[in-house]
Order: sequence, then structure tokens, then C-alpha cells
Amino acid sequence: MIAKPTVIDLFSGCGGMSLGLENAGYEIVYANDLNGDALKTYKHNFPEVVVEQGDINEIDPREVSRRIKRKSVDVIVAGAPCQGFSTSGKRNPNDPRSKLFLQVGKFLKVFKPKIFVMENVSGLLSMGKGDTMKTIIKNFKDNGYHVTYQVLSADEFGIPQMRNRVFIVGSLKPIPTEKIFPKPSKSKPVSVKDAISDLSFLGLDDHSDTYHIKPLTPYQKKMRKGTKTLHNHKSAKHSNKIQKRFSKVPPGMDGRNALKKSDTLKRDYYRLHPNKTSRTITTLPEDLIHYKENRIPTVREMARLQSFPDNFVFLGPRTTGGRQRKFSCPQYTQIGNAVPPMLSEKLFKQISKVLDIHF
Repeated sequence: MIAKPTVIDLFSGCGGMSLGLENAGYEIVYANDLNGDALKTYKHNFPEVVVEQGDINEIDPREVSRRIKRKSVDVIVAGAPCQGFSTSGKRNPNDPRSKLFLQVGKFLKVFKPKIFVMENVSGLLSMGKGDTMKTIIKNFKDNGYHVTYQVLSADEFGIPQMRNRVFIVGSLKPIPTEKIFPKPSKSKPVSVKDAISDLSFLGLDDHSDTYHIKPLTPYQKKMRKGTKTLHNHKSAKHSNKIQKRFSKVPPGMDGRNALKKSDTLKRDYYRLHPNKTSRTITTLPEDLIHYKENRIPTVREMARLQSFPDNFVFLGPRTTGGRQRKFSCPQYTQIGNAVPPMLSEKLFKQISKVLDIHF
């Protein structure tokens, strides 16, 4: 039995996967990401972890080994950027980001983890008519791993969001797929209102660092555990024109239908439905409208929909636009890029059982 499995987190972002790992009883010994804004958030929430900012193509895992004073770790996780595979993007197999999985292999060769986990969008499965996935699996098998994968949907694990992601798991020993992945919850799905109704007191161009009401649901109580301060709850300042536009979109509908006769070409707004789970959180906050207020959700409300607890603080710019979007990673983007911590926790609690039984 491994008392506290050690982990390297590659492409860590702000730390969604790491938070789930930590809550599942793992020790994160090293994290890497290219973006400085995301790592500001990571360092704040994981002060004990050795964090390195840099292009993974230029990082030598042997140097990492010397830096963390470890020749091996139990687990390596990687949430490589998904833009090359995403169905919401152009799905270009020649996008350099589509080849970043190869960099995971060099870490596997040096650290020889018992298990590795790679997370990505489900669009990866159909890219190149399945050839991309075959290439990825072959690469990992050539490194000595037995590989399996499964698509997990966040809403089936108590998260108020429809978010399908494929998790590729490699193990040094052959393990049946059904032993690796967690079983979906039989509980009633958590709705948007279940998740954020206690935060809905905020109007336009306002902020609050205190809660105005007690938690109204078990999910809200879970999210508020361990903090009395309300972080990252600041609302946008929309013009009267934008507010009027938002007001025309009913709950559960997007602007493509509701704004057909509008004077704007941007019609991909979607108003959250209070009694349903959220659609997939993206990196663009203006894609979503609050279920009740004529504003976009706050960073904290978006974080709730991703299952980040309220004591997880986001740093860096709140939002950005124009040319800066190519270089900056604001708080909304950090959340949209993250693995939901509760999904990560569920998965790695199951993998803990695998480690205990087979290693």
C-alpha cells in the first residue's frame, strides 16, 4: 500500500486536476505550465509544490528529477491544451498543441510512474478519423504502458455542468478498464440554481467579499466549507444596450434564436437555465448569461459551476480582450481550461484503489 502517492502535474493550469488529487490524498511534488497568470493562481493555492513556468518542449525531466530530488514518482498527470482537438475550434491535427502529448513520453521514460493519466476533450477520439488517438496510444504503449481510456461526463459525478472529457490512463500492469474508472453517481444532477443561487444577490458593476445569505443546498454548503470570505465575486459593468440584449434571451436558450431580429451579429450568448446543469464552461465569459440577472456570471459563479470550492482563490487579470487574449490567461480562462476538481477527485480516489491492490 502506498501511503501518499507522489504526482507530477504537467500542463497544470490553475490547478483543477491538482486540487482533486490533493483532496484524494496524493502529494503533488512538481507542476509545470507555460502561462504565468495561471501559475500565479496555482502557487497561491499550492504553496508547497515545486512549480516551474516554461515551455515543456524545452524542459529536461532529468533536471526536474534533480530539482525535486526524486528519481521516480507514482503518478504523472497531464491536461495538455485541447485547442488542437476541440470541437469548438478548428481541430487542426497540424496545430503544434496537438503534438504536446509526445512531451509526456519523455517524463514517463525518466520517472517511470506506475500510472499516468492524460485528460483532453472528447473530440480527440474522432480527430483524423481516429488515427490521432491510435498514434497517442501507440506512443504510450511503446513506453511500456497498458493503455485504456474512457469519456467521463462531469454532470454524472455531482458537478453542475455538462462537460465530456476523455481520460487516457496508462499502467505498468494490465488492469481492467472497469477497475480504473469511477462509476457515475446515482444522485439527482446538481442544477445551476443548486450551485449558485446563494451568490445571486449581486447586481451589475458590484462586488462582495461577504456572503449575504446562508447556503441553500448541500452543494453550496460543500463549496463554502472552510472559508468565511467570498473571493472573486465581482460583476461586470454592462451598457444598457447589452443589458437589453441579454434580457431578450430566455433561460435555456441561446441568442441564435432569441436575437434573430437584433442589431448584433454576436448571437452565441446562452442564458443558463436555473433548473438544469450548465452547458460546458468555456474560456469566454461573455458566452453565458446569468440565469436571473442580465449579466455574465462572476468568476466565483463560474468557478462553482466547475466545482472549485470558494476557498480556491484566482489571481491574475479578471478578464481581457483584443490582442491580449493571445498572451494573457485571465481568471475566466483559467476556469474554462481546468479539469473540474470534483471529477479529478472521484477519478483519483478510484485510482488509489488500483495502486493499493496492484502495486
